[in-house]
Amino acid sequence: MTCAFADPREWLLEISPTIQAQSWQQSQIFATPSSRWCAYINQICLHAFLDWISTEDFPQASVWYTSPGTPAFWEFVNGTAILLEGRRVVLIPSEAIDDSELEVPQEWVDIPSWAADYYLAVQVQPDAEWVRIWGYTTHTELKSLAHYDSVDRTYCIDARHLTKDLNAFSLSYQFCGEEQMKAAIAPLPQLSTQQAENLVLRLGNSYVTFSRLGVPFATWGALLENEQWRQRLYQQRQQSQSSQVQVNLSRWLEGIYDNTWEAIETFFQLNSSSLAFNFRSSSGLNVSSIKRAKLIDLGMEIESQKVVLLVALIPEDSQQVSIRVQLHPTGAESYLPVNIKLALLLESGEIIQEVQARVQDNYIQLKRFDGEVGECFSIQVAFDSYQITENFVI
Repeated sequence: MTCAFADPREWLLEISPTIQAQSWQQSQIFATPSSRWCAYINQICLHAFLDWISTEDFPQASVWYTSPGTPAFWEFVNGTAILLEGRRVVLIPSEAIDDSELEVPQEWVDIPSWAADYYLAVQVQPDAEWVRIWGYTTHTELKSLAHYDSVDRTYCIDARHLTKDLNAFSLSYQFCGEEQMKAAIAPLPQLSTQQAENLVLRLGNSYVTFSRLGVPFATWGALLENEQWRQRLYQQRQQSQSSQVQVNLSRWLEGIYDNTWEAIETFFQLNSSSLAFNFRSSSGLNVSSIKRAKLIDLGMEIESQKVVLLVALIPEDSQQVSIRVQLHPTGAESYLPVNIKLALLLESGEIIQEVQARVQDNYIQLKRFDGEVGECFSIQVAFDSYQITENFVI
């Protein structure tokens, strides 16, 4: 149903608490916090749109791929494809308050079998219990008017190029049925079985946070377009994530440590510079703090260089601890790789702190933060397409 007092040119749709609860529960099958949140937002958007559009102009509206196909999409890409009387429409949901542009993942534009006729800009506000569809564009317009962001692999089209009157969308369907809405799309390469299997193993590793950015787009698009390999990759991601250990920091307070987390003195001989001094002097933590370190191998990316992730915590009271995180070089290196990143993520996958190494940085650190017993967070080390995430619970 539509909400009262909505702009008549837009579609403002209500979302019930029941739909929100169901969508959240269904999203928990996904492998990572970010993919679970993506699935949650997309399912809310999908339910609201289908419930409304099927009672209006398109009673036969359906999802392009139904379960188990749909989950594999949301593990990697934002957006949902709907079939409306022979044409494909892709819903692109976003929580952003700013509606100055529409960002469409490249997969929905440049994979031939995925490309849509129309793309709808959708603002989702779960707390306010509404979904707002505020504009649309076509494939041809995206290819000709949008800016392609090679970093995120998205087509970004300015709001001034979108059609803001959604009444025109219905009219376009009724009276422009034969009009060509799609631009030409370059074919994707054919992958051999061996190549596809290797890609599934590599990109299915939970250490690679953004699989879609891990290989050139043509290779990625060819892998994702094949339903069999897409499902295999989805399953591999789930298996890899389920085997990932969550570090319990409350056990550190009891003197119980995971095998991979060692005393920071272990790494002093590996790096004779001021590893210990930097950590003590810059952290603001006193001698009673608990400090552990873990060796991270970046060998897949930069000739087997390693870095050391250091975590220190000090109890504030029985329910709260203060935490400091740093990243240091080790081995024969005096400096961190330029542009390597260290980030703090909430359980939802949202990045709330991030620092990046500059030229000749001998360490980087996050701002000191507090946490309470039972809270979860993640620390991510990222370099180019390689990303490793350590999950913690206090």
